[in-house]
Amino acid sequence: MKRLVLALPVLFLALSLDRVLPEAPQPPLAVRSVALDEAVAGLPGMNTGRFGRVGNPLNLVFAGSETGLREALSGAGWTEVPGTIRASIAYGAAELLTGRTVASTPPMNEYWLGGRRQDMNWAIQTKFLTARHHFRVWDTGLRDERGRAIWWGAGDYDLSIRWHDLSHVRDPDLDAERDFIAASLKDSPLLERASLVSVPAVPREGANDKGYPFRTDGRAALIELR
Repeated sequence: MKRLVLALPVLFLALSLDRVLPEAPQPPLAVRSVALDEAVAGLPGMNTGRFGRVGNPLNLVFAGSETGLREALSGAGWTEVPGTIRASIAYGAAELLTGRTVASTPPMNEYWLGGRRQDMNWAIQTKFLTARHHFRVWDTGLRDERGRAIWWGAGDYDLSIRWHDLSHVRDPDLDAERDFIAASLKDSPLLERASLVSVPAVPREGANDKGYPFRTDGRAALIELR
């Protein structure tokens, strides 16, 4: 079993050529202030996946500092999945050896927004290595009237493994995962308000870079932190 924990993440990422290339530094982030509602309305509807293909749609928007976001999510039971293969495998092995739920591995593929890969990955494991709640977030560089960072997020639920390419088969109902993520934070002392907001650029249905279909009502969960 221990060998499986170490081997499966490597196999997952070996089939994702964009993740086995040398890691390049993140491009600098341009920061500007804008009203929160204006920021949300202008967010892009989709990110970019493997090989430059259209990736996943927006269904999460966070307003808060990086520290506050990490504190709120960790307190709600989410595990931050490292952004590199080596770190993800190492943390997953440590979780296994110490008897904790393995949530830091398998690694999560890189997706892109505005030329930048995701800033954070978060997951709640429900079945060893194969099923999990998870999402990626990007700092958009936008700051609202109160100086809070605006984070673009895409979340979905992994149901199982598609063995021919070792990718995760996801639940096409993205709204269910959006609502789960928002509900997971309802008791956080850092939560100020959570609401559903329409984002014009979000498509109602389609397929991502791996060919997995999705459907959504076009709204994102707007989660505002104190």
